[in-house]
Amino acid sequence: MALLETYFEKMQAADAAGLADLFCENGVLHDTTWAHAGGKTMHLVGRMAVEMMFHHKFGFNGGKPFPIHAVKLTEPNIAWYYITINGIVVPAIAYLSSEKDGKIDRLNILTL
Repeated sequence: MALLETYFEKMQAADAAGLADLFCENGVLHDTTWAHAGGKTMHLVGRMAVEMMFHHKFGFNGGKPFPIHAVKLTEPNIAWYYITINGIVVPAIAYLSSEKDGKIDRLNILTL
């Protein structure tokens, strides 16, 4: 299974620890979808930061995942999808720009 497929699986399961485990120790997650939904761009560095942030994000969402729809992997490292954040449907593209030893080194998620 491609890393991006597993990333979406963990997001849909609201599994913060599982998400964090996909990243290498100093992996980067840069995600602009949250800013599009009224928050701030999420720029996280490190596995611990990923776990802590999503522990809080899922917690504030009642322990539930943020709905993700119509995921289409166009390549093993690129996916188009929709995510619903705070009732706002955000179209996005995820681009896994680098990986190390089977873990995410940098994942950029941008709104369309």
